[in-house]
Amino acid sequence: MSRIDELKKQYPELNISMFDLLNRMDTSKTYKYMPLLCKMFGDRFKAENQYGVSTKSQINNAKDELVAGLNNKGISCSDLSISELYTLNQFTDFYNYETFTTIKEFIERMDKHQIENRDITSYPTLDSLRTAVSLASLKELDKELESQVIKEYEDEKWLVVRPLTFQSSIKYGASTRWCTTYQKEKQYFAKYWKRGILVYFINKLDGYKFAGYKGLDGDNELSFWNAADNRVDYLDVQADDYLFPIVKRIMGSTKTNKHFCSDELAESVLKECEYYELKSALEPQEIGIEQPMVERIMEDVESVMEMEVQSETIAPRNWEVDVPTMRA
Repeated sequence: MSRIDELKKQYPELNISMFDLLNRMDTSKTYKYMPLLCKMFGDRFKAENQYGVSTKSQINNAKDELVAGLNNKGISCSDLSISELYTLNQFTDFYNYETFTTIKEFIERMDKHQIENRDITSYPTLDSLRTAVSLASLKELDKELESQVIKEYEDEKWLVVRPLTFQSSIKYGASTRWCTTYQKEKQYFAKYWKRGILVYFINKLDGYKFAGYKGLDGDNELSFWNAADNRVDYLDVQADDYLFPIVKRIMGSTKTNKHFCSDELAESVLKECEYYELKSALEPQEIGIEQPMVERIMEDVESVMEMEVQSETIAPRNWEVDVPTMRA
């Protein structure tokens, strides 16, 4: 038995193919989603499809250009071939947790008949799955969620809202990769909610979404983000011309999202997000304490928060951290 074979036997969890991964995502008994997944994932490795090139020299040039930046990140062409570097780049860029959750939700909604277009062969890209999921999620918005946003504008095509709660943020931001929708990183929503203007633009006809943010706490940041959470110029978003004065009006406001919340609603948002803000503030690289201490602190916080949930008589706590004391 070769050394590689021995290692494969020793670490079976690493000895897995892409087909194995795709098969686990397809929950159907007949593997009806496998052709879609294979095509979608396989196309990522074809430079001719990704960059619109056709000749061998053009394909090689496209790969060279893509992996050039990797040479300065600890991996050089002397370690791996250009093709291997290209494959590595595509794999790490595309096969992330968000990709798998999008596919999972798409399959679940298809099985529940919540997606209108049921022709699986008509979905060529991951973005097309996101769009289908986005359109399905728009139908689930209820009156309670509508009360948790500021509706800045709406017509037959566009819906423009400011989320006031994390729950409204994840619902109206469904199928995107915006950090303000991360379930396990709620401090991002709290940050933008408190400091500026956070607004979501939703095309009700095709599910297209983009977000805008204007800082009001001194940084004066003005940015726009596509559904993949890439920062883009406003000229690059797929917005109708008549939206521009609406965007200008919204971004000219002097009120943060938090400003529009009642005291009771603001308190509930802060309480929901405070654990994650504390966890972020306690990162070892931030305050210079050992990871075991961080874990113990967070365990104590979780225990107290569980007690608060079980008893309405416990007053809200202030999780401000005295960092110098904790370093001792």
